[in-house]
Amino acid sequence: MKKELVFILWFLTSIYTQAQIKVLFDATKAETANNADWIIDADAFNLGYNPNPYIGGREANPQRFPTPDQSTVTANTQEDYWTGANSAWGIELVQYGYQVETLPYDGAITYGDAGNPQDLSYYDVFIVTEPNILFTADEKTAIMEFVANGGGLFMTSDHDRSDRNGDGVDSVDVWNDLMQNNSVLGNPFGLLFDYENFSTTTYSIANLPGNPVLHGYFGDVTALELHGGTSISLFPGDNTSVTGLIFKQGTNITLFAAAEYGNGRVVAIGDSSPADDGTGDTHDNLYNGWYDEGNGSHRKLMLNATLWLAQDPAYIDGFANTNRIKLIVKDRYLQVKSPTELSVAQISIINMQGQLLTTQKYIPLGINVSFIPKGLYLVRIQLNNKAILIKKILLD
Repeated sequence: MKKELVFILWFLTSIYTQAQIKVLFDATKAETANNADWIIDADAFNLGYNPNPYIGGREANPQRFPTPDQSTVTANTQEDYWTGANSAWGIELVQYGYQVETLPYDGAITYGDAGNPQDLSYYDVFIVTEPNILFTADEKTAIMEFVANGGGLFMTSDHDRSDRNGDGVDSVDVWNDLMQNNSVLGNPFGLLFDYENFSTTTYSIANLPGNPVLHGYFGDVTALELHGGTSISLFPGDNTSVTGLIFKQGTNITLFAAAEYGNGRVVAIGDSSPADDGTGDTHDNLYNGWYDEGNGSHRKLMLNATLWLAQDPAYIDGFANTNRIKLIVKDRYLQVKSPTELSVAQISIINMQGQLLTTQKYIPLGINVSFIPKGLYLVRIQLNNKAILIKKILLD
């Protein structure tokens, strides 16, 4: 009996471990050099860059696991619980239910290497914010294989000539080298960062009501601010899925893009400022773009995008804690059965091309969908301006 109980506990633990989404933040490419601190937590401040990292400076040197341990994070934990300009990003992912780690400066970017405890195959999302050291040929192959096999890559660049460690290479160079000089023919993601340097505030958001990055679990994205950033050129001839989601005001110049590659996904943004929570290395001048700018949209954008990259089953087919919501179609009426109070909810129906067909107030007896042609659609339920469910449904 004791052995059976031990086995059951091991089995349940194994299932939980396998199911939990794991996010890896990179720190191998001089992400803390000069006035940069693109990490979730550091206990030591002893790195230098000349141009490669070495022990002997005073820049943040993040360790693999943030401290205090993420198991102690609660719904009320503030982002300064950890020390890093991306600590808010990390804390909120843990509060959502994910596990976060950092790949330290001397870590290895590999895929399929069982000898590397931080091999990319153990993670669902790889976040690299403003890298300043080129990826090696082997690292580029590893990243491409990671995405092709279902991983999510978050690519954050910065403006032209933003070389933080003095090696003659900035983040635009790093990302474009990854996409142009790799083991895959052509431009696998269908995008490149432009060699530009500008600041802007934009409210030009793609009209895609069903897009889970722009209208996801954490809310609707309505604005974006760049402070010394760059734009993105799209090449749908190389990747038909590449899509611009946010644009420079009054233009079709892309500032945030998303694409699928193989079984995985990528997103790209032209500035690191939106992810800055204003805290971290006291030697650096940090600014609060996470909470204070972009009409409050920056955290929504970055978190929605992370969930989309993770291909989180709870996020794709009913958000976390709402999987008990049921959608029923009867006599051309859509009924929503939920243990959650939905009296003030808004229910939207969106076609598979992303076009909004109707938004109606929740009615217990169901909403009339007789005017909508038979077919597959997305149903989005919003409560207090927050999407709590996006789910596919067949209207017949």
